[in-house]
Amino acid sequence: MPIVSLQDLKKHSIDVLIIGGGTSGLVLAARYAFDAIFVDIITVLEAGEYHESDPLVDMPGMMTRAIHNPKYDWTYYTVPQKHCGGRPVLQSHGKGLGGSSLLNFMGFVRPSKEELDAFEQMGNPGWNWDTLHADMMKSELLQPPDASVDGKKMAASPDPALHGHTGGIAKSWPPLISELHVPLLDSLESVGVPRKPDNSDGRPVGAFLCPTTVDARTATRSYSAPGYYAPNKDLPNLLVVTGVYVTKVDFTSGKGGLKRATSVNVEKDGQVQTLSARKEIVLSAGTFHTPQLLELSGIGDSGTLQSLGIDCIVELPGVGENLQDHACVPVVVQVNQNIETFEAYGDPSILKKHQELYKAQQGMLAGLSSTFAFIPTKTFASESELQKWEAWANVSSNPHLFESKDPSVRRGIERQYEFIRGWLTDPNQPFAQILTVNGHYPVQGVTPDPNKRYITLLFAYNHPFSRGSVHSTSKDAHDHPSVDPNYLSSPIDSAVLAHMLSLTRRLSETAPFSDSVISTVVPSFDKKAPADVVNKFIGDTLATVHHPVGTASMLPRDRGGVVSPDLLVYGTENLRVVDCSVIPLQISANIQCLAYAIGEKVRPIIVSSSNASLNINSA
Repeated sequence: MPIVSLQDLKKHSIDVLIIGGGTSGLVLAARYAFDAIFVDIITVLEAGEYHESDPLVDMPGMMTRAIHNPKYDWTYYTVPQKHCGGRPVLQSHGKGLGGSSLLNFMGFVRPSKEELDAFEQMGNPGWNWDTLHADMMKSELLQPPDASVDGKKMAASPDPALHGHTGGIAKSWPPLISELHVPLLDSLESVGVPRKPDNSDGRPVGAFLCPTTVDARTATRSYSAPGYYAPNKDLPNLLVVTGVYVTKVDFTSGKGGLKRATSVNVEKDGQVQTLSARKEIVLSAGTFHTPQLLELSGIGDSGTLQSLGIDCIVELPGVGENLQDHACVPVVVQVNQNIETFEAYGDPSILKKHQELYKAQQGMLAGLSSTFAFIPTKTFASESELQKWEAWANVSSNPHLFESKDPSVRRGIERQYEFIRGWLTDPNQPFAQILTVNGHYPVQGVTPDPNKRYITLLFAYNHPFSRGSVHSTSKDAHDHPSVDPNYLSSPIDSAVLAHMLSLTRRLSETAPFSDSVISTVVPSFDKKAPADVVNKFIGDTLATVHHPVGTASMLPRDRGGVVSPDLLVYGTENLRVVDCSVIPLQISANIQCLAYAIGEKVRPIIVSSSNASLNINSA
């Protein structure tokens, strides 16, 4: 059914309420409604709007224009980050049907087999590479590169057996590949990073042309709203309300001392009302909103809730904890003037050329040409450095970071560290990455010359040891929560980035890529600069890659877990979390691959438990 009003909902008896029409939420809603078309009424409540046929969302070459725009972006800022010069760091978060899939940079890659197998080994039966790989494939619609593309040379040759062919989210490669892509691949091989034509096999180490969520047939962003909602919007049992703000979940006493979620409080256009659900309530509000809603509903650490004047109905110290994020630092180089980068749009004739090309699904506006390199530590760190990092990689070596954490949360983090510590020395695990931006990445205090051409090499850590938190700041759901990723609080994260800076600068000076480089613009200091200069640069320029996870972790309750393997919130009968906040351990890849997989995976779990009164979470 097309988007409805709150008034329209009064005509229906709602079975399942999904709070948040984001990346995972719309997958679940569409799949569930289709499976239960004559059985259950599924209702999605989304605070943003439906940005249908909006060029700021749809046109790949315009992707950054929606950032910071309150129509599309919640625009969070972290609390001042101690190790980043005391500055707050922007945290964009998609606002509208599709959630952050309407705002992200569209990279559609996968993690290693061991990363997903770790989910199961941490206490989550059925969550492993084999099952999640199948769920990732369900979401995909493979659109291979044009036959004219030399797949081996370009590192863009997908194996059809590893990809989905009927899913809602297109996976394609750009129609215009940067002329610096092949030289950069050659230079990466020279510094020890081989080509990897398809990174989807559970062994992602290597360099490749990044596949993206762009529908090559239309040259538009492929995301959960057009991919899952639009094809199912006429289902009579799928009701979607936009512009509605959920402020709290209400509970009654359930079986066995558990709490039963019965309704939610909502606001829209100044009206306040309560919506009830007969069977299940699902939080799909994202890594920042979901823990806030849990706390406002009385689920979380009792001390935190007491300080806000909220009665604690379920004691779960892990709510809002275990925040993990990828973070990156830029190296910007000026390149030869004949290379077309985003700066070329400043020339009206070049912009007009690409606007015309876009009409035929071609040119820079039609796709994103980005070289990705997934890199193990052996490529950028010595044996002695790795031994030092291994010694640091436990909770007891960093007592000041975790002394305020609940013991259950500390136990969960220590278990996570066991896996990451092993990956430090595993040549098959991508511990860091480099990705290119076809232009000058924004750097505070640096103004690019619009008449010059630039390429940015962003380098990032994939497996942070730093752990942060997200917590409510008041009883008012409209107040942004406190977001504290605690960037660089672990010395390992800082050390990884410092070594990656050295590798990235060496890469920029390695032929044949270096043949097109005129000069290094960022950083401005010499390669032999002392460690304090390097570390200050890293702290001053570090930015999020917009991959926050972990604030409602799927872990055992005695290890800081918030949800069970069925994604039921501990202590409740029928409240689930279905978004990236349940990911217990950061993966090396862009997280949207898992966001879609989570929605696909949980759908049969909930459908098979359609009688919510039987869904007893006894863990």
